[in-house]
Amino acid sequence: MSNKNNKKRKKKRKPYSEAEKRKRKAAAARTRVLLALLVIVGAVWGIVRFNKSIEVPLTIDTDGYTVMENDASYGLNGDLEETIPLPDAEDAFAEDNSLLKYKVPQPELKDEYPIDMVIRSKYAIVYDVQADEVLFAKDADEKCYPASTTKILTAAVMLDNSSEDMLFTAGDELDFVNPESSLAFINKGNVLDRETILDALMLPSGNDAAYTVAANIGRRISGIDEMEPEMAVKTFVDEMNKTARYIGAENTHFSDPDGFHDDDHYTTVHDMLKITLYAMQKPEIMASAAKPNAYAVFESGEEVSWENSNKLLHDYSDCYYMYATGLKTGMTDQSGYCVVATARRFDHDIVCLVFGAEASDIRWNDTIALLDAAFVQVRNREDR
Repeated sequence: MSNKNNKKRKKKRKPYSEAEKRKRKAAAARTRVLLALLVIVGAVWGIVRFNKSIEVPLTIDTDGYTVMENDASYGLNGDLEETIPLPDAEDAFAEDNSLLKYKVPQPELKDEYPIDMVIRSKYAIVYDVQADEVLFAKDADEKCYPASTTKILTAAVMLDNSSEDMLFTAGDELDFVNPESSLAFINKGNVLDRETILDALMLPSGNDAAYTVAANIGRRISGIDEMEPEMAVKTFVDEMNKTARYIGAENTHFSDPDGFHDDDHYTTVHDMLKITLYAMQKPEIMASAAKPNAYAVFESGEEVSWENSNKLLHDYSDCYYMYATGLKTGMTDQSGYCVVATARRFDHDIVCLVFGAEASDIRWNDTIALLDAAFVQVRNREDR
């Protein structure tokens, strides 16, 4: 009797609506996915536990990188290291890459330039740093000889491979210096700190300073303290050429650290502009190149005074240019008279390279005329 009554009291279940059916199916699907993920995680954990001692090789995608073939270098600790590939401009991990130092502007040559001028020097290029624009060029991609403007790169490579407290000791590498070339009066056994030897390079354009730098830095690059002078200098010059390539100076090859003439020691003013822009990133070089003169006391006690060969910096010179800030002169019979000049006005830095002048006065006159014309362009643009 009671069972019969219970049956009567039971209500019939209503069929699910279409919306409820969809909700139940979705919930079931989520449950299956979750169970599958748990199974996968458990399987991976088991594999890792089982193979935790096995090393898996890392595959690196090298697309977009340039690697120098059959090239290697020694680290500062003396260990042989593979050459590091140069990163592209927007390298994903460039923030931690030491080769950021090689990033410099790549000035583009054009068919026409804002400055329309006839100069007597064979080669020239004028560049506005802030505008990132070439304002004038004459045979800028033609082969020429850099003479002592080479020392701009010598100084940059020295700073790249030395600490501020490094000392430079002159040795038998001075035997390679032509005694009739420009000198800083450095003798064997002299010891100079880094700032002093940089001044010896940039002001009197000392070829003895260049070889002292090359031998000391060459040994440091190789990690071999007792390396013979000839090999140490070669190691340094190799580093110069490697640096030149990395910063885009593709039509340049250096054979020595001082710029004394060699047929295989050549460049273009376009390439030398890139090298100069790289060097200008180093405040020590710009500070040294701006000094009209310097009095120095070597670490070994010798005293010497130098005068900057850049006449644009001397207020007593008939070539004085009040806006000049540097940078380096050069001259050989084969190169002619050369100068890399920097100047600042209207908050713009102008770099002017004049190579291949037949006389010193031609070099200075062309340089001053080009600098003046460049600042006229800057002023006119600012006034617009």
